[in-house]
Amino acid sequence: MIFALAFVVAYLVGAFPTAYVVGRLRNIDITKEGSGNVGGTNALRVLGIGPGITVAVTDFLKAIIPTYVALHVLGLPLWQALAVAAAAIVGHNWSVYIGFKGGKGIACTIGVSAVLFPGVLLASLVIAVFSVVVTRYVSLGSLLLTALMPIILFYNRHPQEYIWFAVFLMIFASHRHRSNIERLLNGTERKIGKK
Repeated sequence: MIFALAFVVAYLVGAFPTAYVVGRLRNIDITKEGSGNVGGTNALRVLGIGPGITVAVTDFLKAIIPTYVALHVLGLPLWQALAVAAAAIVGHNWSVYIGFKGGKGIACTIGVSAVLFPGVLLASLVIAVFSVVVTRYVSLGSLLLTALMPIILFYNRHPQEYIWFAVFLMIFASHRHRSNIERLLNGTERKIGKK
């Protein structure tokens, strides 16, 4: 019963459409601007630096909090805590509040990873951020981040549950970035700083 409640609450919290709400406060429908994505990168492009940072931080928090509560407050078994973490990301990507539209889940992925395997996240983030600084492709950094985590987890012999969860995160991110991958391959992907 506690697990089911935590799972549903995590989805509903994750589903809070931060970028959409912040955009609406400025009379902008972010689903119809920029890439149409309800996430931090599109918020940064469409709404500006301040709102973009607000969106990214809030999206991070709405994933880290349910994951932390599930694992360290409720003391749920690991597989249940991982399911709660996944629910927060699913909520963000397919929000019930805005017709199951959503973001691509990277800020939420960082949030859950900060609870589950912070050291691995940090190592992956350093490389991912460096790639964004050099190439100015946020999507490339996001994909690199999620690709590195299962590799590092496997190499350092972390529990299999963490490894498979990180693989899930990688597949999830790749699926949500399908159009970005296509644009990266054909050289038409937008760089950070360009609308």
